[in-house]
Amino acid sequence: MSPGTKTAVFGVLRFGSRLVGNDESITDGPVLMKILDKICVTIAIVKTAWIVIFFFTVQLPFEYQRIDFFPYFCIRLFIGLWLTYSVPYHFWKARQAKPVSLPKKTSTGRNCTFCSTSKPSLTSHCRTCDTCIYRRDHHCPWLGQCIGIHNQANFFLFLFNVFLSTVLVLYVEFEFWVENWKTFMEGYDSKLLNSDSMKYSIFTVSITISLHLIMISFIVTYVFLVSGGFSIIDSLLQKEGAKPMSFSIIRKRWNQYLAVRRNDPIIRVLFVPSDRTVRSLNFN
Repeated sequence: MSPGTKTAVFGVLRFGSRLVGNDESITDGPVLMKILDKICVTIAIVKTAWIVIFFFTVQLPFEYQRIDFFPYFCIRLFIGLWLTYSVPYHFWKARQAKPVSLPKKTSTGRNCTFCSTSKPSLTSHCRTCDTCIYRRDHHCPWLGQCIGIHNQANFFLFLFNVFLSTVLVLYVEFEFWVENWKTFMEGYDSKLLNSDSMKYSIFTVSITISLHLIMISFIVTYVFLVSGGFSIIDSLLQKEGAKPMSFSIIRKRWNQYLAVRRNDPIIRVLFVPSDRTVRSLNFN
């Protein structure tokens, strides 16, 4: 990534941090953040539910009306059902995961200035969660808790699956318009274009495009940060300089980030919903 792009990414992250308080040196409104958490979690649940509703009320009826190639229909039906399950699954796992317990004593001998507990290296305190988080990335209002080593894998997989869902929705909507626009332009009555489904389609497309662009920006940012061995906190505070970069090192970082188990292929990690919560660590 070019220096200019890197500066732009870090600038956006710092601006976002000042708005929502992701950094303990910037955060000054945990009460406001808790209110924002509730609002954002509600929006996230509504948008997730919208994907599910779209699948059962729009995609399935639309596919059923044009079932000209049954195997193709079955494949898309399977993908839709899989995403309908995967998106809420990873959202819930990332939201419900509890931070790993920190040791009573550490080799650094440091204590948190906020909660007075021991503070191992790579640990940061969140005023909103009112606890210290190991390998804290940022406080995510969309989940209502911090992203750390305990839930970072499911959080990224949630973003990845939402991105795939937006791709599917846009693809189905594109076919919807292709099939019905010609009829509309020729002046014939179109039950789809002249009914409430027309408004529903426009609303769905507008929401999906905005969500699609947001997911792309998130995923690109995390691919850059994780591959480079950084977290958002590191980037905001500029705690560390450039780190070694090679294919083996990047692969190791992603294996750690996604909690990849031994002999666990990356295809399974990305496409088979599974609990990747890290519940405990050995700090010795």
